Amino acid sequence: MKLAVQFGAGNIGRGFIAHLLWESGFTTVLVESQAELVKKLQEQGKYPLRLLSKTGQEMTVVVDRYLALATTEEDEIASQIAQAGIVFTAVGVKNLAFIAPHLARGIEKRKKEGGDFLNVLLCENRKDAPLFLKEEVKRYLPASDLPFLEEKIGFVGTVVARMVPQMGDRFGGDDPLLLVAEDYHRLPYDALAVKGSIPSISGLLPVKNFPAEMERKLFIHNLGHAVCAYLGYLKGYSYIHQSVADPEVENGLIGSWEEVSRALLHKYPDLDPEEQETMVKDLKERFANPLLMDTVQRVARDPLRKLGPEDRLIGGARLCLSQGIFPERIAEACGAALCYDWPEDTEAVALQKMIAQAGVEKVLKEVSGVEPSEQLAKKIVAYYTTYRSAREKKNT
Repeated sequence: MKLAVQFGAGNIGRGFIAHLLWESGFTTVLVESQAELVKKLQEQGKYPLRLLSKTGQEMTVVVDRYLALATTEEDEIASQIAQAGIVFTAVGVKNLAFIAPHLARGIEKRKKEGGDFLNVLLCENRKDAPLFLKEEVKRYLPASDLPFLEEKIGFVGTVVARMVPQMGDRFGGDDPLLLVAEDYHRLPYDALAVKGSIPSISGLLPVKNFPAEMERKLFIHNLGHAVCAYLGYLKGYSYIHQSVADPEVENGLIGSWEEVSRALLHKYPDLDPEEQETMVKDLKERFANPLLMDTVQRVARDPLRKLGPEDRLIGGARLCLSQGIFPERIAEACGAALCYDWPEDTEAVALQKMIAQAGVEKVLKEVSGVEPSEQLAKKIVAYYTTYRSAREKKNT
């Protein structure tokens, strides 16, 4: 039996990874901390996944052939890891430490039972997630098992780009387990981090230059999404596809992509310019898909994190500067992000409070690591001031 363990039964866990595994003939062990979700998965034994194409087509598949376990079922989880052909995580970076004891127990049992290579593929939005999880797992293993870990267990980064919007009444349906996702079918992984081999799984793509692939995801996909969200929010749009359809937002999006694409191609000469152009074109079409109804608020949420020194916006700007390119359009998006004040987003509220108390220059330095004397800071502040003034005039 082809067996896989999936930590996290949320949007990416069920809406992407479990789908690829199901499609590839695997039985998937879904390990989840939310007891109510585990109960529903156990009771139903299947769940619908509605896949949306950028060309306007819809298809619903029914994912079954899984076992749902609560994180409290420690012995059973360890047994499944000992037998599994592969393990995935999609739990969020802040929760990785909580699954380390489960992995350690499973690896210890796998060694005792004479198990061989096992790769843990991390579907997390953090470039050092594989190293972080490996170090956490080592804390729970006896010293005698550390050589087995080093030789046989791979901690492998992936780049998740399938968009799975938050569910809501707008999608209809009365099944509480229904998920909606785009039909994007590509999951690149770090080929150089693999121990042994990876089983044949639909959509998995080995990549040797993984740092370049990660930066393309962060500074093309994530940055582009942020540009659409923050510029679109200031225009009053509810959905990303509405933002992309606006000529001014589109100009900001295309301009940001042109800046960062030039920087990436300069930094990584082995990247194919035609492939890069095709990727950007495809991504724009995916963002514009009205079937996804991906909300501006979902994409824009957590602005403090997204304005961090190495995250999509400032990180993309720094990449451009490092390659001799001034990020004019990215600076504009940063200025818009600093205006984000959605009252139901705790980070947005905190951001506006910080700006009101300390001023935008100081916040930009503290949150983003951009010194007031830098030309980048001056541009960002200028765009912020323009957008803030227009917003205040509109609200009076």
